[in-house]
Amino acid sequence: MATITFAVSFAQQSQEGTYSCAAESSGGIFYNDQTKKWEGTGFRPLSKFVLRLKYARTTTKGDEYAVTVTPNGRNDALPCISPRTELAQIDEFGFLVCRTEFYNYRFNLNSGRFVEAYLMGYINGHDTNDDTPLVAGGVCKKNE
Repeated sequence: MATITFAVSFAQQSQEGTYSCAAESSGGIFYNDQTKKWEGTGFRPLSKFVLRLKYARTTTKGDEYAVTVTPNGRNDALPCISPRTELAQIDEFGFLVCRTEFYNYRFNLNSGRFVEAYLMGYINGHDTNDDTPLVAGGVCKKNE
């Protein structure tokens, strides 16, 4: 049993490192000034960022990581925290869930795919396109 636990823990610790991520598709809602209604639309996928995982510790629930997201063109890394704790966990399927101040992320490090969601804007009650919700999907590649 200890060998299996060690093998799983070692496999997850090997997820540590940096990943280059880029959206491939994106969509959301926008305010149509002609109809005075919010409508669904496709957006150009613009999101590019570096995902960084730093192994922190192993608990009974799995390995925990300090996770940051650094948007392309910026030098400041944004902490990406778990919904319940400061550290994020990777489950046995390779799924990592975290959020920055404005974005929610779900990563599958086994498949190299991610989903990013910006869920603000529409709910503020202002009918403008200055701040529109979106969902994007793309790929992350581990940097060697």
